Formats: sequence, structure tokens, C-alpha cells
Amino acid sequence: MYKFDMNWDDLKLIDAAARMRSLSGAAKALKLSQPQLSRRLKTFENQVGARLFDRTPTGLKPTEAGLRLIPLAAEMRKNADAASRVLPDLSGSALKVVRVAVDEVRARILTDSFADLCSFMPGVELEIISSHLHADHQSRGIELQIRNCLPETDTLISRKVGDVAYGVFGSRNYVDANPEVLHDLKCAECDWLGFAPDDLWYPAQARWMEDRKISRPRMRTNTMTTLMNMTAAGQGLALLPVFMGDSHPSLIGVTGPLAELTNAEHIIVHRDVRREPAVQTAMNAIARVYKEMAPRLTGAAQGAKLAAE
Repeated sequence: MYKFDMNWDDLKLIDAAARMRSLSGAAKALKLSQPQLSRRLKTFENQVGARLFDRTPTGLKPTEAGLRLIPLAAEMRKNADAASRVLPDLSGSALKVVRVAVDEVRARILTDSFADLCSFMPGVELEIISSHLHADHQSRGIELQIRNCLPETDTLISRKVGDVAYGVFGSRNYVDANPEVLHDLKCAECDWLGFAPDDLWYPAQARWMEDRKISRPRMRTNTMTTLMNMTAAGQGLALLPVFMGDSHPSLIGVTGPLAELTNAEHIIVHRDVRREPAVQTAMNAIARVYKEMAPRLTGAAQGAKLAAE
């Protein structure tokens, strides 16, 4: 049996011809010229191998083959009309709230530019969810996550949005009392602050200290915010994001940005969820915030300031 690819527009011809009972009426209904409609109808009849209408003095009369096809064409039109009525309401049921999972460092990046972030995503609500764990995108509990490692499954995709640099910081009082730290980070007098051994969210920082045989931190925590506060209180040195350390009035950079601790930042999203307009808007807004904050996140802004001074 001969097979051909069905063109749904051809069924519109059949439906219009059956309803209008004339080629001229069908052509007008479909906004075609009569010769154009006549040619397309004849081509379709040749494809199916059957005449669908008899041309009579009183108009078009369906053949037996036409009577079998006309109800299907009419049903298609009704379904298309029903879909047209629903389409205007679909945008109202689209996702409006986007949840992004971040640790305290990424949360600080977003909240430092929160006014701009909101202006970049009108009509979209953002929920910032604190998490030190990899989000379960399959459960759809989270739409986005920001982290520096790439996804391990092909159902998730990543988009690089920028870089974040880390450096060694200490309080101004601590550095004034221990000026040798500016020249020797492994000096016996150096007190170090860091993360609890079971916190794997910042492994690069732990490896950096181990590679340099820096003494075990005598005070430890599991959040970057607490680590910054302990450092500002004068309890020792710590590896901190430069944008957080540079903006803290009580802290001073001991090393400046460290190239080996400058990490790429990625937005992680499920392939299916990415198609949601609200998710696309949120991703673009977050990327724009990272771009505008890039000099601060990489330490370039502070370097330019010091050079000017």
C-alpha cells in the first residue's frame, strides 16, 4: 500500500469544502484563491488515490471515500478550535516561582545585588534556598542550583556565569599584631581558621592548606559566614571569597586573589525545566548579576583601587 506523509493543512481543505459545498466558498474560508485550492485538493486526491468530491451543478457532493474522511477532518477542526481557546490561558498556569539552591557564598552574591536581580526578572518570584547539598532536580523541588562543579548526569545541564576568587584574610588587629604573616603563611605564630573535617563543600580550600603544610585550623566551622566572622574577631587567618573579605571593614587581604582558588561558577538546571520561561528569565538575571559583579568576585576591583592609591 502506498504511504505518504499526512499534511494536516490538506484536511482543512476537505473540511472547508464539505462545509461550504463549493470551491469558491472553501477558498474564501481558508483565505486562498480558488485555483490554488482546486490544485491542492486535486493533488491530495491523487495522493490518496480516490476522488473525494464530485463537482455537480449544485456544488460539491462528497463521494463514498469523502464521506469516510470528512468526519475525521471535522473532528480535527473542533480539536484545533478547542486548543485555540485554551492557549491564551496557558501562560497563566506557567511557572512563576523559581527556587534556587545556594550555599551562603552564592546567597551573598545574589543578595548583594538583590535590587538589580529583582529588576532583571519582572513577573518572576525568586526563592533562595540555603543548601550545602547537591539539589535533587529530579523531584522538581528545586529549579536551579549554583555551584562550581559540573553535573554528573546528562539530564542536567550547566551554564557558566562567572568566577569567584579566594584569598587569605585576617583582621586588621591580628595582622598588625603578627606582621610576619604578610611574608610567611606557615610561620609558627600563625593561627588558622577553617572548616570542620566533615564539611566537604569547600574541599579545594582544605587541599590548598594541606599542600602547603599549613597547621591544622584551631577553630573550625561549617559555614563561610561564620568563618568570616571568626576572622573579623581577630582569631586568625582564613581563606575567604575576596568579594566578602574586601568589603568587610575589619578585614585585610594578606595574599590577594589566589589563581589556584579561583573557581568557575555554574547554574545547574534540569533539561526539561530549562524550557520554562520563568526559569530562563531567572538564569539570565543571575548571569547578569555575576557579570556586573565580576570585578568584585575576582578581586579585580580591589586591585584597581589599590593601584589608584
